Amino acid sequence: MASEAWSASQSVVRQRSITNQEDTLGEPLLQHAPEDELESAPLSTSCDAGSSVMEALYSCARFVVGIVRRLGLLTEPPVELTPTQKDRLTNIWDQIRVPFDGELEEHEMALRRLWSLAFPDIELPSMKTKLWKDMGWQGEYPGTDFRAAGFVSLQNLITLAEEHPDIFAALLHKSNGVRSEWEYPFAVGGLNITFMLQELLQLRKEPDPPDSPTGRGFLVLLANEETAFDWVYAAAFELLDKVWIEQKATYMEFPVVMAATKKSIEEALAENNFNSGVEFLEYIRTTYPKPSSS
Repeated sequence: MASEAWSASQSVVRQRSITNQEDTLGEPLLQHAPEDELESAPLSTSCDAGSSVMEALYSCARFVVGIVRRLGLLTEPPVELTPTQKDRLTNIWDQIRVPFDGELEEHEMALRRLWSLAFPDIELPSMKTKLWKDMGWQGEYPGTDFRAAGFVSLQNLITLAEEHPDIFAALLHKSNGVRSEWEYPFAVGGLNITFMLQELLQLRKEPDPPDSPTGRGFLVLLANEETAFDWVYAAAFELLDKVWIEQKATYMEFPVVMAATKKSIEEALAENNFNSGVEFLEYIRTTYPKPSSS
């Protein structure tokens, strides 16, 4: 059959190692990583000398401020949303609340839309097929993978394909850098990016607005960019792949790579005010991953 021949030729998609290990992938990738690898504060937790006197002073200052903040001695005024921020944040909350439901025609059509964006020349034979694994889903039907990430995580993948097709294609086909023999699956990786950002940006504490330094930084971007989350998502997913390549990671090291990505996004939003999504994406591209000090 044509579909079987196509599936056999999809080594370029580089999800092959994942499909060979399907019995070990009963749960989403990031959820059970050790806490010390996943949690990071927006300010430094150590006083690192760095490569210059100024870097050392800056690192130590951030370390001290971080301690003071954790002791509750440094407080910030309550967040007061502008009407624009409130409307856009409410829209994000509305999307997050929607679980994926394969019985809904809208959700099925969204899956079909994602397929057509990923493989425009290949017809999807049915909603349940092993071909989904070539996109990086864990089973024969993507609906079993969404869990807490919700319907919005599928929308995030679709938006990435529509608004940032170069990023989407490079991530899907693993076309950048020297790849691992046991790659992270593209689609499930995207779901984990969605869930990580929802927690990092404090978007699951409705009706309270984000109030951490990173959350406040996101609100600044949201005031200037209606699709702020989509831009942060694109930047985070692209950065995750760069960190993956730099660390020569394999599948079991995905939580460590995700933690490093999370820390960089957290730092960028906490320490800078961005006027547009383009500015944020370019900042992440040119700043991270930072070279490790020797």
